[in-house]
Amino acid sequence: MSWNSSLYEYHKKYGGQFLAGELDDGLLILTWKNRPLVVDLSMVNGGRSGTFSYIRARAPVTLAKPYELTIGAERTLSGGVNTVLKSVSAIAGYSADFGCPEVTKKRLIRAENVPFTKLVLSSLDFRNALLACPKDKVSVRPGPGDEGLHLVTVTTAAAVSGLSGDGGGWYLGSRGEYITVFGTEEEKAQEARQVEEQFFPRMDRFLALARAACGAVTQWPM
Repeated sequence: MSWNSSLYEYHKKYGGQFLAGELDDGLLILTWKNRPLVVDLSMVNGGRSGTFSYIRARAPVTLAKPYELTIGAERTLSGGVNTVLKSVSAIAGYSADFGCPEVTKKRLIRAENVPFTKLVLSSLDFRNALLACPKDKVSVRPGPGDEGLHLVTVTTAAAVSGLSGDGGGWYLGSRGEYITVFGTEEEKAQEARQVEEQFFPRMDRFLALARAACGAVTQWPM
């Protein structure tokens, strides 16, 4: 995997502040409405299975009241679970009745403030962004202090590391560091073109989902 190289190519085209050293620790800081929008890898220790890497994007927002929201990635079984949830009262903050079935049918959504969440999901930009990223998860969590700070996070549901991991359609280089160290100029140029053709569009959709989530939770008064 060559996350650093792919992210660096994206940075060269779209700007932002790029930080990277070794071992795929690259981090890119962009902006959303004068606030930072950060994309990097989240490392999860899988015990004997090793460490798994998930792509994530994070941005801060300010809300009038504490608010928590979790929108899972699309799952085949989610439709059946949502059917069960519709037949009972709210269970541990889960609810299937948020409207927008084209978005919510195969996603499990957890939110204690259901009326506000319905407003959040009424955002057309947010719904379209969710449809464009069916394999990604969205969460909103309150932060410390009393200023109403919250963190919006978008994460790949599947790891991008491992033999079969692609995190939902991510291209991170076919031969990784081999091309960087030993590749010819022609091979390096070809690899850069593939990153632009495959990695860039996926990153565009991923960051669009993060921006749309930020916009949706700040569009309406709580």
